[in-house]
Amino acid sequence: MTFVLKARPLDAAALAPYATVLNASDGKARAFPEVMAHGDVAGAHAFTILCPNPVEGAVRVGALERHPHSTQSFVPIKAGRWLVLVAPKTADGVPDLGAALAFIAGPEDAICINQDVWHAGLTVFDQPAQFGMIMWKAEREEDGVLWQLPEAIAVEI
Repeated sequence: MTFVLKARPLDAAALAPYATVLNASDGKARAFPEVMAHGDVAGAHAFTILCPNPVEGAVRVGALERHPHSTQSFVPIKAGRWLVLVAPKTADGVPDLGAALAFIAGPEDAICINQDVWHAGLTVFDQPAQFGMIMWKAEREEDGVLWQLPEAIAVEI
């Protein structure tokens, strides 16, 4: 049976246990120290420009990833709508799909995913995109854990 997850508009309060929506809603500068947090192992910050192409047709997520030693931030440079899908960990560390949440973010939405949170890879809609991605890159430790799902999650947008 296919697991279906309905995406809803980005909601900072609902996303808060898993990620921070990066915005200055009062029109004044606001610092987000979690974006530049040092990981808990030796490493250095990395800034990468990602250039994903849009998903065409049905949206299916076949794997989730997490970064045990760092946060990961996505800042749209040129984008349309994009997917934010997060899931807590079960007691044995695997994604809890029953508690997963999916949101549709817009071109004005930037996020910082908390350390060690399961999330989908960057998935965009509408147009080819460019995102700045900022994270702590571990020197020696593995900081990209990939979980192949036994069956892809179908996301309704």
